[in-house]
Amino acid sequence: MSTTGIEAGVGAHPGIGGAPVSHRPLGILAALPQELGDLIEAMRAESGVRTITHGQRDYHLGTVHGASCVVTLARVGKVAAAATVSALIHAFDVEAVVFTGVAGGVGAEVRVGDIVVANALLQHDLDASPLFPRFEVPLLGVSRFAADASLADRLAAACERFVAEEGTAAAERFGTREPRVHRGLIISGDQFVASATGVQALRDALPDALAVEMEGAAIAQVCYEYGVPCAVVRTISDTADDHAPGSFVSFLTEIAGTYSNAILKRFLESRGSPA
Repeated sequence: MSTTGIEAGVGAHPGIGGAPVSHRPLGILAALPQELGDLIEAMRAESGVRTITHGQRDYHLGTVHGASCVVTLARVGKVAAAATVSALIHAFDVEAVVFTGVAGGVGAEVRVGDIVVANALLQHDLDASPLFPRFEVPLLGVSRFAADASLADRLAAACERFVAEEGTAAAERFGTREPRVHRGLIISGDQFVASATGVQALRDALPDALAVEMEGAAIAQVCYEYGVPCAVVRTISDTADDHAPGSFVSFLTEIAGTYSNAILKRFLESRGSPA
């Protein structure tokens, strides 16, 4: 029995369209195409790609860097992300989920070009008080959703290898400082935070937050509810202040794919085929 509650033998889960899946793949998703880098092209070169359209999204199935994967775009925002990861769990029976992308820096030590791997995720715009405590998901009794420790450790190790092997070159190429890897709280909300007052309000409310984005905590909540391991990695594209829109667009276009390519390649090669 899979964690989704769908009956599936180890080699017999039918998936969408009745095509057999030999073993449970890893789900990889990002909000925007640039954040996936050339992962789908690498999959096409390695194993070929089978693309299935489901719920107005394209899910790309194949093997990339030695791992069986389903790769897709979550699109932007918490609802879109939750819908996408639900499909990965129910329709594709993924073993685990990894989200990659960019984020705004919130923590005092976090700078543009740094990498944050989530230990926990929280929805900063969720407030059902006074019925429930601020940030708590009603009826779940949870505000912070832990990333899977093993998956996050392996993702962080891939980030550290990228920094050690390519960090200096990346910094010189893109005019940033040499990247640092951080572990901690990532917060999510349905706003693009782009003001000094906005980011300061987040710091005041959540002093341990390192980065802010728009999808991760929704994915973590869905994975929590269905018992599916998840991990989230974010490269810092801006500092969520008044300069954020310009910095975000520039970083997304020029840098995001390079970081994602390097990190995911190392992560997937170390992972191999899911057990």
